[in-house]
Amino acid sequence: MRIAAASDIHGDEFFEPFARALKDLPEVDLFLLAGDITDKSRVEGFDFVLKAVLDRVPAEFVAVFGNNEYPADQAELAKRTRTRFLTEAAHVVEVRGERLRIVGTTGTLDEPTWWQRRNLPGIDREYSQRVEAVDRLLQSPEPTILLTHYPPTHATMGGEKEAWRSQLGSLRMEAVVKRRRPAAVVHGHVHKGVPYGEIGAGQATLEDFGRGPVPVFNVALPVTKGITLLEWSGGALSPSGIK
Repeated sequence: MRIAAASDIHGDEFFEPFARALKDLPEVDLFLLAGDITDKSRVEGFDFVLKAVLDRVPAEFVAVFGNNEYPADQAELAKRTRTRFLTEAAHVVEVRGERLRIVGTTGTLDEPTWWQRRNLPGIDREYSQRVEAVDRLLQSPEPTILLTHYPPTHATMGGEKEAWRSQLGSLRMEAVVKRRRPAAVVHGHVHKGVPYGEIGAGQATLEDFGRGPVPVFNVALPVTKGITLLEWSGGALSPSGIK
């Protein structure tokens, strides 16, 4: 199963490289969008980014919201498209006999940003609830990809400042990934990050014996400069290239 993945188009800000990549995109079986489709919840940017994908890609399309799709607007935004948005939910894709389960969430931060503390009352509680929800959803024995906007690790943060990392991702969610071991993680959000990392590499506990690390793909446009191509085969996700 060939999968295309991207995030952080931010409406027209990174639309040009995204549109070029869409034009050259080979046939895929699934398109994943990891949030920040638009900027500051602007409907116009949301519409033209999704229309560009839907006009070009006939495959199934699964997405999560990012922090730039404001919570108060998400229900209305989702109604504007046939795209499937997952909010602490799971969806199963079946292509030519291959079955893949996707758990989708905006994700969490270990420390809310200043804007969130000011504008989103109860965000700390919401983040804790999301961690618990993802923990439950990842208990399934089926091969599963975690699709999230916020990175559940610091492994892909690259050049992001150490002092800001708790406001960019979540080590609380990383603990869930280490315990539940999804087949892979696909995320966005970190613009100065790196495209690939691993969770659980180098673990030396008895519980982790015989388990490989969980691959983590940062598909944010500012990092990849295009659309990430991934291959799902035999219950594993591996890179196929960037277009």
